[in-house]
Amino acid sequence: MNPLRALSPQRCVTYRRVSSAEQEKASGLGRQREKCEAFAQLHSLEVVADRFEDRSGTLPMAERPELTAALTDCLEHGAGILLVEERTRVARDEYAAFDALRSFQHAGVKVLHADGSNGASDPAALLADTIGHGLAAYDRRVIVARMAAGRRAKAEREPRSRAQGGKLPYGYRRTRTGGVEVDLDAAAEVGRAFELVRAGRTVREAAATLGWHPTMLARVLKRPEYKQAGDWRIVDPRVWNAAQAALAGRRKRAV
Repeated sequence: MNPLRALSPQRCVTYRRVSSAEQEKASGLGRQREKCEAFAQLHSLEVVADRFEDRSGTLPMAERPELTAALTDCLEHGAGILLVEERTRVARDEYAAFDALRSFQHAGVKVLHADGSNGASDPAALLADTIGHGLAAYDRRVIVARMAAGRRAKAEREPRSRAQGGKLPYGYRRTRTGGVEVDLDAAAEVGRAFELVRAGRTVREAAATLGWHPTMLARVLKRPEYKQAGDWRIVDPRVWNAAQAALAGRRKRAV
């Protein structure tokens, strides 16, 4: 005898998800609850359980304990529907989405979106849903890439922007208040390194003079931050450019 109840299309379990405190402000659990409850009332659905968690939407179902519990709730309470605010609540990655949707589908549970983006179960509707999850994943990747590019560009323009994390270029140090300032002793070494290279020393010769490892010096010589305008400038732009020209000249001769 099957101890589980037959699944009813009029009973549902709601699932809500946020991935960070920032997202909680923009599209929080409370807002998701309101949308799900409004949808359930409009379509005469009985909400028999509610699950929520703070987990990334890129994680597979096996790493989302509350989403897994939502499936168990559906089976135990005879709910034929998992109700979410919109498709990205299930997942923000197409592979994670298909993993979760397949689990619910195999159990006979239909996933509905409170924003109304629900189609029929015909091939065209399933294709549209697949495309929707793919587009959601694409949007996430574009946003992540744009933010990363912005952080890199800001760090290149201004060493001070690294105050909140990341490794500072040699010659700078963090202040007690979280800012960035010039480390005078280290900055003097950096300036000396550029002067040596500009004067004709090879990277290896200059490193030996300073007591540095050649690889470290090579990295330092590539950094444009040192010639940036402002009170955090370490190397005069003319010296920096002359050093680059000297290095380029040696590379050409080597070829």
